[in-house]
Amino acid sequence: MLETFPRDFAPKLIAIDIDDTLVERDEAVSERVAESIARVQAAGALVIPNTGRSLSTTAPVAHAAGMNEWAVCSNGAVLAHLNPISIRETVTFDPTELIQRITPVLPDAVYAVEDADGLLRTNKSFGMTAISLEVREVPFEHLLTKPVVRLVVRSDSHVNEGFAEMAAQLGLHSVIFGISEVAWMDIGPANVNKSTMLASLCEQLDIDPRSSLVFGDSRNDRQALSWAGIGVAMGDADPETAACADYLTGSVAGESVADVLDLLYR
Repeated sequence: MLETFPRDFAPKLIAIDIDDTLVERDEAVSERVAESIARVQAAGALVIPNTGRSLSTTAPVAHAAGMNEWAVCSNGAVLAHLNPISIRETVTFDPTELIQRITPVLPDAVYAVEDADGLLRTNKSFGMTAISLEVREVPFEHLLTKPVVRLVVRSDSHVNEGFAEMAAQLGLHSVIFGISEVAWMDIGPANVNKSTMLASLCEQLDIDPRSSLVFGDSRNDRQALSWAGIGVAMGDADPETAACADYLTGSVAGESVADVLDLLYR
């Protein structure tokens, strides 16, 4: 937990995952969290969202929290500026081969691709609005027309067993799985994750990665938690994610992040 957290640590970059770390899903940013972030920024640290969301769903939460500079979105495939809102850097890939390999196994799945500009194009009605607010239903062949930052595959028939065995058979790598009311795979560019874009941002801003503080709670946070000068996982993180962090905080989204920030900036 936080008993041995170094109170004299002065991070230059603080990167915070959004869902279940900064906020509960679909909940607002609390006043206390916004005040803690404001105090941190007044002390000279750069605080940014570091999320699997697209820019369209990241920006409103970031602004509500008082984060108005940079944002790492789409699991590290997009670097954006928040004032004014603009995409500054993307890492894309051609989804054609992957889609052609997956569709024979999952012919009835929902397929969606996120373009470099944040538009999510899907072959069927797509209910995962946390990913993007900009969604357009298109003919299936239109998913193969240009490079993308993300491929999402959703299959209601895989809620019980998930995608792990199928992904292993297909040889997919860097895949983020989600299984709740639906099962989905979130596939990004090879060798790209939240930490790779954080490293790029640090290089651009001449920030030593050892002076970074990263918060996260899930599979897509593991590399960033390990990369950071100090990684802090939520108390309810899965064991593998928790093992990537230096410290654990509490399990209450937002409040437990503020607990750490308030140790450093009172």
